[in-house]
Amino acid sequence: MTIYYLCVMNRVGQYIDSLIKGGGHKQSDVARAIGVQRQLLSFIIAGRRELSLPLALKLESFFNLPEGKLLKMQAENSVHDYKHQLKNELAEQLFKANAFWSYANVSAEKIPADELIEKAFIYLDLKDIAKLFELYTRGYIRKIWREKMAIQGDYLFNLNVMIALYYFDIRQPEKYLKRVEREHLKHILDYA
Repeated sequence: MTIYYLCVMNRVGQYIDSLIKGGGHKQSDVARAIGVQRQLLSFIIAGRRELSLPLALKLESFFNLPEGKLLKMQAENSVHDYKHQLKNELAEQLFKANAFWSYANVSAEKIPADELIEKAFIYLDLKDIAKLFELYTRGYIRKIWREKMAIQGDYLFNLNVMIALYYFDIRQPEKYLKRVEREHLKHILDYA
């Protein structure tokens, strides 16, 4: 059982515990009323066991909660914690690659999404870049790539051709990149 898993279960357990205490109940009374062992309920509250569908439904019924609330909360927490773990893994790989050499006191939590995406494309391998597509939508990643990298002309041209082909299925990536660069330069000149 990983620490990340315990953290997810603990949030749901804390919520259940607050329902029990807020209703003036004891764990043993709630366990008896819903037909489970007190120890099982205690393990769930402590984050040592996962909330099952039947138990979630019994607890939701007991506390008059909307159907699926506890499992939805558990799933949302799992997704949040999983994404947090992925971002930390990417940041760690970028720190090892010295991608943030010019930054002072940077941490995974302080790295903006656009910086993480750009640095991952430049410094990391395909396995790590694939994690971006679990963290963010394909459309958002493409937008950041287009705004920050595709406009850089010859500097990242070969890398951008590969990204355009491999990740975004852009036909004729060379023409696409030249067009994006021209549009960017025109935009800059229009505002100059």
